[in-house]
Amino acid sequence: EQLLHMVAHEVKGYLSKNAAVLASIVEGDFGSISDPLKSTASTALTDTRSGVGTVMDILEGSDMGTGTVHYDKKPFDLSAAVSAAAKEVRPMAEQKGLTYAVVIDPRICMVEGDAEKIRHHVLRNLFENSVRYTPQGTVTVGITQVEGNAVVWTQDTGVGISSEDMHKLFTEGGHGAESRKVNPASTGFGLFIAKQVVEAHGGAIWAESDGPGTGSRFFVILPLKQA
Repeated sequence: EQLLHMVAHEVKGYLSKNAAVLASIVEGDFGSISDPLKSTASTALTDTRSGVGTVMDILEGSDMGTGTVHYDKKPFDLSAAVSAAAKEVRPMAEQKGLTYAVVIDPRICMVEGDAEKIRHHVLRNLFENSVRYTPQGTVTVGITQVEGNAVVWTQDTGVGISSEDMHKLFTEGGHGAESRKVNPASTGFGLFIAKQVVEAHGGAIWAESDGPGTGSRFFVILPLKQA
C-alpha cells in the first residue's frame, strides 16, 4: 500500500504539471499557435487529464480498501449535481453521435453528503460509463424521488452485461470479459469506488441488464435530508 501511494503520487505530480503546461498552450498563454499544434495540444491535454483520473482512481480505490477516506458531509441539492454532471458528459455523448437525454425531477432533492465525491465518483462515473459502453443508440440519465429517497438512474442501449460479468461489477479491480476491448483505459476501480461512496452515505447502488447487447440500467438510492 505504501509503495502504491508513493508511485501513484509521483506519477500524479508529473501528469498534473504536464496538464498545466498543455492547458496554457491551448488557452493561448504563450501566444497564438497554429491550428495543428493547438489540436495536438488539446488531444494531449485530454489524454493527460485521463491519466490523472486513472491515478486518482487507483489512489481512491486504495484508500477505500483501507478505510482511510474522509467525507465532508453537508446538505446539497442532488438534482442540481445531476444536472451539472450530465451537462459535463453531454459533449462526450454528442461526439459519439448518441441520443442523450436528461430527466430531472422538478422537486429539490436535498441530501446530506460529500457533494464533490458523489459528483465525481458516482454521478460522473455512471454517466460516462453509459456513454463509453454505448457504441450507438441512446443514453438517458435522470433523478427522481421515491418514498423519501432520491433515485439517480441511467439507461442505455449499449453492450449490456452478462450474468457472469454482473458478479464482477462493484468489486475492486473487477473487469468484465469485454470491458477492456471497449475501454482499454479502465482500471476496474470506478464502480468499486462508487459503491463505497454510496454506501458511506447510507445508500445503495446496483445494475440491471438482460444480457450482452441489450443495454444496461444503473440505479443509485440516497436518503433525502429530512426537513
